[in-house]
Amino acid sequence: MIRSWKFIVALGLGLTLAGLYARYGVRDNVLPRNFGVVVEGQVYRSGRLTPAATQLVHDRTGFRTVIDLGAYVGKPIDEQVAAKTAQALGVKRINFTDLDGYGVGNPNSYVAALRAMSDPANQPVLVHCAAGAQRTSVCMMLYRKIYQGVPFETSIAEALEHDHDPRDNPHLRVYLQTYAEAIERAVRTGETIPWPDATDATESPATPAATAPITAP
Repeated sequence: MIRSWKFIVALGLGLTLAGLYARYGVRDNVLPRNFGVVVEGQVYRSGRLTPAATQLVHDRTGFRTVIDLGAYVGKPIDEQVAAKTAQALGVKRINFTDLDGYGVGNPNSYVAALRAMSDPANQPVLVHCAAGAQRTSVCMMLYRKIYQGVPFETSIAEALEHDHDPRDNPHLRVYLQTYAEAIERAVRTGETIPWPDATDATESPATPAATAPITAP
């Protein structure tokens, strides 16, 4: 009886470890997390990627710029890995650190991200956060509204497809209602939106065209 119990425990542990290995040791390397095409050849989206998955997406899309909306805040080792991966691929990486997991935070970061991702000199671009569901969805909804004229009532469907759940995160919609007009105005004019404790994005290795004029994709 004891041997049977030990066998069941060992089997359960083995299956758990196998599942974790498949999830974190294999799947994330071959299936880029929450990947999506926004505008083919110009803008792509995802969650944070392993170096192997980053290579896969780069091979597929040829992205020249990574716009990171804060995927590795509080994870200095992972941040270093992401920076070195971008360097190894020869792509520019722009990193924002003042947006949180609900997709809210300094609206000037979205302004700078939108101006950088719409600049043909940076394209194709890959935009991502941690899960690719909240911050990335806010950025893409703003992108579609400002550059394509797509209303939020339509683009929310894309956010839902990429794991945004308004029941778990009601802040996203409120944030857009509060800041969307100011963000669009700032994108077009280059003005700064008042925000306490604003911090600048970090870029590597080149400086994005943060003051580039708005252009249609």
